[in-house]
Amino acid sequence: MVLPWEQLRLVLALARHGTLSGAARALGTSPDAVEADLKRVERAAGTTLFVREAGRVMLTDAGRSAARTGERLGEEMHRVDRVLPRVPSGPPVRVRVDEALAARWLETAAADMARMLGPVTLELVTGRASRRQDADLEISSHKPAAHGEPPRPLGVTADALFASEAYLLDHGRPSISGRLEGHRVVLLGGALARTDAGRWLLEASRNGARVALRTDSFPVFLSAVHAGVGLGVLPRGSEELAPELVRVGDLPELPPRVLWLAFRGAARTSQRARRAVQVLEQTLGAALRRWER
Repeated sequence: MVLPWEQLRLVLALARHGTLSGAARALGTSPDAVEADLKRVERAAGTTLFVREAGRVMLTDAGRSAARTGERLGEEMHRVDRVLPRVPSGPPVRVRVDEALAARWLETAAADMARMLGPVTLELVTGRASRRQDADLEISSHKPAAHGEPPRPLGVTADALFASEAYLLDHGRPSISGRLEGHRVVLLGGALARTDAGRWLLEASRNGARVALRTDSFPVFLSAVHAGVGLGVLPRGSEELAPELVRVGDLPELPPRVLWLAFRGAARTSQRARRAVQVLEQTLGAALRRWER
């Protein structure tokens, strides 16, 4: 059972305080929100983590296992936080990163990222119109040329076929080898149509799958698949954005991609940019390793 840190924090808060209200106070939210979040965590874990007893929540065996994992991960987060060097405040560090990757990363590590950055502000550049030279750091699946300092591998990302729970209940689980014949798909348009995922879906639509929707926006694409409009190809780890998403199967014909982290221009001499690199490696790098399991 592998849960992201944000979900483990909820398990820890409930384990330590024993009530929804106590966990809510510790997390700065409401008991209703904690209860709703717990349901999502248990769906993601595929098991019951807590049972109700006389107004309190009690850990199950699976819950105790998750809480122990959370304790260890929390200690590691604090250890990393202590060893990071102090840096001065200043202009934002601009990071060019794919929109879909940024969304998954922030969903699972935003709170820890903000704490570890300290006085450093990140500015995420996801638009296609701005120039590469405008960024201090770049995360890309294309290994950039070295200019003074070689790029470093941050992790590996790969695509998989996803559907919503509601879609699978209504239409059954598709056969990936059958190229989704008889199923609905959501197509990627615009620049996204030229990605490996976009080409795979287009090929499926030519082999018996019915196109339900086409969009050039990743957030709209994700929402459509999540809402049950049709099947879609998404990066592994997208289920952490929406627990109702189900990874139907991996796609061996779409090769995994190494993500590279590179300095741009004079950023390699900036303490703030180097702090940002450390935090990216500790949060996004860790998430990439988890999503590959």
